Amino acid sequence: MKILNSASALAIAAMTFAGGTAFAAEKELVIFNWLGGSERDLIIALEEGFTAKYPDYEIKDINPAAGGDDPRSGIRSAMLSGAEFDLLLNTWPSFEKELVAADLISPIDSAWEQYGWSQALNDSWRNLAKHDGKTYGAYFIAGNRSGVWYRPDTLAKAGIAGEPIQWKDFLSSFSALKEIGMLPVSIGARSWAQTEWFENALLRTAGTAFAKELSEHKVSWTDAADAVLKNKKAGFMLIGSWANQRARNEYGLTPIKDYSYMQFPVIKPEYGNAMSVDGKNFLVMKQAKNPEGAELFIDFVLSKEGSAIIAAKNLATPSANVDPSSYDPIVRKYAQILPLVDVFFVLDDLLPAELSSEFRIGLQKFLRDPGDASIDSVTAALEAKASELYQ
Repeated sequence: MKILNSASALAIAAMTFAGGTAFAAEKELVIFNWLGGSERDLIIALEEGFTAKYPDYEIKDINPAAGGDDPRSGIRSAMLSGAEFDLLLNTWPSFEKELVAADLISPIDSAWEQYGWSQALNDSWRNLAKHDGKTYGAYFIAGNRSGVWYRPDTLAKAGIAGEPIQWKDFLSSFSALKEIGMLPVSIGARSWAQTEWFENALLRTAGTAFAKELSEHKVSWTDAADAVLKNKKAGFMLIGSWANQRARNEYGLTPIKDYSYMQFPVIKPEYGNAMSVDGKNFLVMKQAKNPEGAELFIDFVLSKEGSAIIAAKNLATPSANVDPSSYDPIVRKYAQILPLVDVFFVLDDLLPAELSSEFRIGLQKFLRDPGDASIDSVTAALEAKASELYQ
């Protein structure tokens, strides 16, 4: 497989867009893949698997700098520079909606029927990528955003017997961790990871229906404060299931033995089944030069072969074509519960970019000053921004 990346691939794509003389193979497929590290390795493995099965295809993998903590800025910059590609890797429903509104991506309903993707993905996953009745993406990664990660040896050293399932038990474990010189909780990223705590606490105190109404601004952001922020509920780390991939592939740890995870503790029993999830899908660009090849690639990713590659990289796929026995113990643990829980796509990824930014900044302000006045100030700012954007 031939791969051109970063500036070289962007330059070729831009030349093509501008009417230049850049070469184009008859079955060339250009994929905008903004991931890095072991996650990028997965996409490369899928591309290599595809070209091994379809050797008459050549794939160009565009992998530019993502642009800080939000890769969407890098994607927008590439588009503004005139880059063209057939497939875009996406993980934000709000960004997908933005691209639909701008008429930059194509619906894939015809391909869905042609390839029989309903045999691979159930309607709940298809509905995540539906806008105005049309399907625009096919999810191939399913992530658990309600997983709280820990090391069993750390809990054992602190005298914590088993996973604290209830919120009161989770909070009571903090003092035991402090006694052995451990911070009870680590927030694992600079600007967005604190939103994971807010979102999971929201799901566990108000449920998925309320969270959906908040994401659509059918309820005010000031209404969310009492459910979460004023409870003042924070060793453990809450972060996405990609932590498993990194722990195994980059840190060389053994799942279950060296590390594990538990579901976010139950706060209110009536909402104890709620789970925050994320996912990644591929979008076919409106100006794709090879839309048929793009759809064929999606079909491969959802196939038995593609699903096996995903499982081998220690991630879960919603595709029914996967062999569950091929998952490692951690992935199997959350893949088994996906069909049994009340899932909700991670709230931050459902919000318009400007509101998402305000959300992240506001929670940082609250963490620096977790008082009632700070809560009122933060939620008022969020509501003002939401009122402006949802007009």
